[in-house]
Amino acid sequence: MIFSASRYTLCCALLAALPAPIVAPSSAIEVGRWQPYGARFTYQRDARVPGDNALRIEPRDTPGETWSSGAGLVIPAPLRAGARISATFWARAERPVRVTATIQGGAPAYRALSVSHIDLTPRWRRYTIAGVTPRDLAAYSQSLAVQAGRAAAAVSLGPVAFLQGQPDAASVRDVFAGFRARSVAEDVRVPSDAGVVLAGTLRTPTGHGTGPFPLAILIQGHGPNGRGGYTELSDRLLAYGIATLEYDKRGIGASTGTYDEDLPALTRDATAWVTAMRHRAAIDGRRIALVGHSQGGVIAPAVAASDPSITAVVTLAGSVGDGLPYLRRAIHHQMIAAGLSETVVAPVVDAAGTLLQARSDGDEAGTIVRLRKALTDRFEAAGFSHREAQEALSLIDVKEAWHADEMRSASDLRALHMPVLAVFGSKDPLVIASEEAPEAQRALANNPRARVVVLEGLSHWFQEGAQTGAAEEVPKLGANLGSPRAVSLAVDWLRAILAPAGGKDL
Repeated sequence: MIFSASRYTLCCALLAALPAPIVAPSSAIEVGRWQPYGARFTYQRDARVPGDNALRIEPRDTPGETWSSGAGLVIPAPLRAGARISATFWARAERPVRVTATIQGGAPAYRALSVSHIDLTPRWRRYTIAGVTPRDLAAYSQSLAVQAGRAAAAVSLGPVAFLQGQPDAASVRDVFAGFRARSVAEDVRVPSDAGVVLAGTLRTPTGHGTGPFPLAILIQGHGPNGRGGYTELSDRLLAYGIATLEYDKRGIGASTGTYDEDLPALTRDATAWVTAMRHRAAIDGRRIALVGHSQGGVIAPAVAASDPSITAVVTLAGSVGDGLPYLRRAIHHQMIAAGLSETVVAPVVDAAGTLLQARSDGDEAGTIVRLRKALTDRFEAAGFSHREAQEALSLIDVKEAWHADEMRSASDLRALHMPVLAVFGSKDPLVIASEEAPEAQRALANNPRARVVVLEGLSHWFQEGAQTGAAEEVPKLGANLGSPRAVSLAVDWLRAILAPAGGKDL
């Protein structure tokens, strides 16, 4: 990869939102961990089902294939060859419908361990599907999926228990009899720009009183991202009494508007959430923190720079720089990281900078064509094939880069006076810690409540076990942002900052 516009796309949608590793006979997974797809959905309170929370999936406007809508929930435990795994889940439908439930692997094969056709009724009931693993299977490689693409009525899903072996009916009953959800998920919608209504999921903790609760707003990175991607972090925050909010980007999921990686627009969207949450009874508007990963780590400081009442900011692999000079630096470092020498990199960076400056200046089409060819020629001179040069050009000459002058993350960090935690991974091939961390330290030098940390051995996606840090490793390493070190660092820091004014720890 050459330019950051494509660097945050992950390989598998479900891997963006993995549940906490709970697979034990005495545990169940709450409703908020379901990941719906393909149809409109809402998280609702429902006292008729254990945990008092449900995910409602609406029927598709146009019926599709069975698998075209539904919800999935990843199994976080490794499975041994010959082991029996069962998934018991609560479900109902607005009127009687048939759905398909599977335990299956991910893309591209989606090989199923088990398939069951289940008849749902308006009454909440438990349903169990079980299968035997044909070989050793890694944690996070298998999912329970309830497929509702042909259901002509709304389907609601409740909590889930994954059990290994052959549990009897009493054991299954006991799992849910003692189930107390750690949080309650609820759909929320807020207006942003004209024609844009953003959809998100607010999770409030249970067992910590009635609120109002401090809140962490979790801001995703580059790409067409919906809710999900912060599950480990969210679970830990909720366990300590901190509410969390995740949301679909504009034009993605249930959010309206047109999807566009436009930093000012995305910053306005995040600001709209802050404004809305300050007026919500369950939330303490004086204790709102922003947590952003990657591009979200640029948006969070931008929001806080205009709103000094934000309590705290956490950036995870957030780029630090201003304008086109930063973009030139980023292209340079990514090419050096790819193993190219300074001799061949420098002319490429110069040609790329000239093209993007011309884009920013609005130069005429003929000039743009000439500069695009010049950049392609530079790539070929650096040893790229013609096809590789065209691919590299397509990653650099993108709309987001034409507006590089709108990026002011270094200036935004310098403007912050609230506590700031900036975290980088030493194996990040995209936001190079050896360059970005010193930039963050310089930008935050006058903020005595700021902290910059480089975590050894972690990549851009903050997973343990990274060898090269490349995106290809992501599906093999478990939950995105799942490193216990990274999660503990961010959560412990936020707990201290978001503690009530009286000083009592959360």
